Amino acid sequence: MNVAVFSDKFSGTLTAKEALSIIKEVFQSSNINAEFFSVTDGGEGSSKIFKEYGFKQFEEYKAYNCDDIEIEVESLNINGLEYFESAQLIGINSTKDTLEINSASLSEVVQRVNILGTGGSKTVDFGVGLLSKLGIEFLSNGEKIINPTPKDFPLINSVKTKEFDPVMNLKVLTDTTIPLLGQNSAYDVFGPQKGLKQEFIKQHKNETERLIGLLAKELSLELNPYEQLSGAAGGLSFCLHQILGCEIDSGSKYFMKATNLAEKVNEYEIGVFCEGKFDKSSFEGKIIGELLKNFNGNSYFLGGQYKSESKKLFTNIFECGEAGLNDPKGTLKIATNNLIKELT
Repeated sequence: MNVAVFSDKFSGTLTAKEALSIIKEVFQSSNINAEFFSVTDGGEGSSKIFKEYGFKQFEEYKAYNCDDIEIEVESLNINGLEYFESAQLIGINSTKDTLEINSASLSEVVQRVNILGTGGSKTVDFGVGLLSKLGIEFLSNGEKIINPTPKDFPLINSVKTKEFDPVMNLKVLTDTTIPLLGQNSAYDVFGPQKGLKQEFIKQHKNETERLIGLLAKELSLELNPYEQLSGAAGGLSFCLHQILGCEIDSGSKYFMKATNLAEKVNEYEIGVFCEGKFDKSSFEGKIIGELLKNFNGNSYFLGGQYKSESKKLFTNIFECGEAGLNDPKGTLKIATNNLIKELT
């Protein structure tokens, strides 16, 4: 029996490495041999996962995050290019309210690195904070708003680009194909987990669309917030690609190619795919969905919660359920033992 176990993080409860450690212990006690792989689509913790595949640190330095706290961050050397995980500075663990943070802390990073992973953010400012640092002025009745955040969006009624002339050579990796705006927008899908209240999401979408209209007119650009890949990191990918001209790519596909998992995945007869929640968004650029698309053997879901309408995507499903939120380690061990019973 040729088995591989692939695990992304269980957001808010377990890292990929922690999840694999629990699963590996159960497998070994049952005398089942398997290979174990932490995986990522460029989101939170991606730097640590790349290191597991032998990639080394490129540089370490101090930077201010979106909470205005100076922290140690690092970039990696991935095949000769400098990679940075944006979640180090705008990550979901920010202690501030979502409406009071922005992407401004990335202004130096985007001009010094080659590759930017954009998943795992708490920001929903679609890059406004970053643009303000790069020279675009956001004005309220003629007065410049310093360091604008989403709470300032209703106040902004004009933009100016007097000193805006950015030059950057950056590849942007997205962890989702979901668009910034539209019926199934990034704000609708990911807003609640970032702290956006449901009743506020429609208003925020309207304000975002209005501001994009102001930017399009001032910059003489055709901007499309309904385009796929534009919704990563609260719309940061939209800003970097459509306004700043950066190359955009799938974080999942990039990771699979850089680590050779794209070729290795089909060496196994049985694949166990693990993440905190499997739902519709898992097939919209997420790493587990991408691996599953490329896998031809018997596949099993093992993770927190299975929320997809289709039960036919896997050979069988083993989930921790709601109890996993309170006891992720214990429930994952139980779910893994149930999987072992089926495999043997």
